[in-house]
Amino acid sequence: MIATASIGRSHGVEGFLRVTPYSGSVEHLLSLDEGVALTREGREVRLSVDSVRMHADCLLMRFVGYAQREKAQRLSGSVLYVRREKASALEEGEYYIADLYGLALVSGGRIMGKVEAVADGAQADYLIVRTDDGRSVIVPNMAPFVSSPDFEHGTIELLEPAILER
Repeated sequence: MIATASIGRSHGVEGFLRVTPYSGSVEHLLSLDEGVALTREGREVRLSVDSVRMHADCLLMRFVGYAQREKAQRLSGSVLYVRREKASALEEGEYYIADLYGLALVSGGRIMGKVEAVADGAQADYLIVRTDDGRSVIVPNMAPFVSSPDFEHGTIELLEPAILER
C-alpha cells in the first residue's frame, strides 16, 4: 500500500471530504474504488469509494457508510493508502518514498546502515538511517550526500561518509 493523499475537512452536508494528493496529480484518484485510511488515532479503516468529483480545484470524495457530514468528519486528518497499482503513475527516474525504506546505505562497498524512515525537509527529504552501531542518523536525500537509489541492488550510495560522524 502506498500513502497517496491526505483526507481533509468535510465539504457540504452529503459526506464529501476534501482530498489532497501527495503527487499533485488527481487522475489516479478519479477512478479509485477502494483504499485504507490511517486515522489520526492510528486506526486502519477500509474504505469503498462512493463518489468522486472535482469542485473548482479541489478533489472531493465520499466513502460508502460516510454519507453524513458528522460521520465523514471522523476521517478528517487521515492518510489515504491505495494499492501500488492504483497509485499515481511514475515517470522515468521517479520512485515512491515507500521504496526507500529498507535500502542499505553503502560506502566503499561496506554497508553503513539501513533506511528506516523518511522525513520531509525544506530542500529534500531526509533519510533516517540506523547505522551498524545502532545510532540513528539523518542524511539528506540529495547530492552531494547520497546517490540516486539503486533499487535493483537495494542500496543507496553514501557520497559523504563524514555525515555519519556528526
